[in-house]
Amino acid sequence: MSSLLVDVRATLEVQHSLITRRQVLTTGHSPNQIHRLLRLGVWEVIDTGLYGPVGVPMTWKRRLMAAVLLAPAGSMASHRAAAAQHGVGGLDDPPIEISIPRGSSFRRPGVVVHESTDLALARAVLIDGIPTTDLRRLAVDIGAVVSPSRFTHTIREIRHGHAVTSEQLLHTYLQHKIQGRNGCGVLRDWIDRYFDVNGVPESGIELVVLDALLDLDLPTPEAQFWVETPTGRYRLDIAYPERLICVEVDGRQHEDAHIAAADEVRTATLKALGWHVIRIRSDHLASDLSAAIRQIRHLHTKSVVDS
Repeated sequence: MSSLLVDVRATLEVQHSLITRRQVLTTGHSPNQIHRLLRLGVWEVIDTGLYGPVGVPMTWKRRLMAAVLLAPAGSMASHRAAAAQHGVGGLDDPPIEISIPRGSSFRRPGVVVHESTDLALARAVLIDGIPTTDLRRLAVDIGAVVSPSRFTHTIREIRHGHAVTSEQLLHTYLQHKIQGRNGCGVLRDWIDRYFDVNGVPESGIELVVLDALLDLDLPTPEAQFWVETPTGRYRLDIAYPERLICVEVDGRQHEDAHIAAADEVRTATLKALGWHVIRIRSDHLASDLSAAIRQIRHLHTKSVVDS
């Protein structure tokens, strides 16, 4: 018995204190040794053919690990569970959700199962020992199971926090595009709207402002645009560089006296370089955004007339 525990220790450590019957047998130990551990109360049955030490709490990650271990070979955590694994989307307590290869079957209470016709296109990433679909596959899957606003939030975090480019998302869409593929239509709509936008909005309110500007019949703005100044580099929230128009989206933190003073210096520096600086306050979003749109339209029209 002691040799069995030694031989499987590493596997238990990386699999959230879980091990399958098959994994035990591949170490050269017999079913009788498993049964002895169960009789002595050292291990307990988690599911058919799945065991773990007695008394280990069944956390969310452990339940996800169990589902992947019990599922057919090649299965991965996916959709909302993959988003939680990657730390994107802001999902609280998402369902245990996995994708399994086409032609196989798997059912367990409390587990959402997707039989995938193209799971071979997904790259498995080990996160806390759990095989998880990669971020580019997640960009396809997540649109099928969350609201449009949650999808946009998730994609923004995939782009901003993990440096997945619009070009990579387009390539992923084209790879997965088949008739009726869940999630592809949502990703296509996002690509059609945001593909030409350089940079990624840093906050939700910046995304709201960007969306409003994209609805205008004007050139596409850039997000998080860097400007070199005599006093250093400034990163502008949203900008029309060719027209020297800068849109700064100020959250409540900008009410702080020190930040407000720094904003004044920043604005003066940019204006000295010829930039038009437009500020939108988060607590006056409706009125400030309407005024900003009127000013941006005027500046674009003036630039066209002057040219």
